[in-house]
Amino acid sequence: MVSVPQDGDGAGMLPGKKMNRHKMRLQEMERARAEAARELSEGGGDPQEAAREAAALSCYCAEHNLHVYEITADGHCLYSALADQLNVRQPASHPYTYESLRKAAAAYMRHHSDMFIPFITDLDETYANVDANSEALSSTDKFMQYCDAVENTSIWGGHPEILALANVLHTSVHIFQAEMPIVKIGEEFTDKAPLQISYHVKMFGLGEHYNSLRPNA
Repeated sequence: MVSVPQDGDGAGMLPGKKMNRHKMRLQEMERARAEAARELSEGGGDPQEAAREAAALSCYCAEHNLHVYEITADGHCLYSALADQLNVRQPASHPYTYESLRKAAAAYMRHHSDMFIPFITDLDETYANVDANSEALSSTDKFMQYCDAVENTSIWGGHPEILALANVLHTSVHIFQAEMPIVKIGEEFTDKAPLQISYHVKMFGLGEHYNSLRPNA
């Protein structure tokens, strides 16, 4: 079972500079998401771009003595990739699952709603089937609906959920993406080796996807 830090344990409100950095990264990921969705609607992306993404990942893995462990593309890929990292790097008596990490992320986000509401976009709410037409719903009500979707559906996970899990697990998460600097979330957590995952937009012809980057034996 994944325990959720309470007030005073883990992050509360983010400092201004860190909040701005996370918002900028979120905007970059939203642009990538929109581009991936557009390419899928047009029948797929450029094979040369997919090849470049694959080559960049191969170089990164060789440099850091890692290999790609492919995760099923089922909407749970972020949580499954992180669960795989935890089970390989930080084995526990009860293996981590995408279900347990979804539950932990949603609980942390609910408990720190002021921290996360600014990160949730209209597009996120649309994917989560949040009732945007009801004038009676406050931003907090919509956010709670979003958290319910995080916990109970196969809605895709992104930057806010990674931030939540870094705090829940007290472990940093490093995200490789081709042609981008390595994204490091939860850098304040230095007691454990970082979890390393890869974020793909072009390689699989499926839009956005996460894989686990396991250390070589």
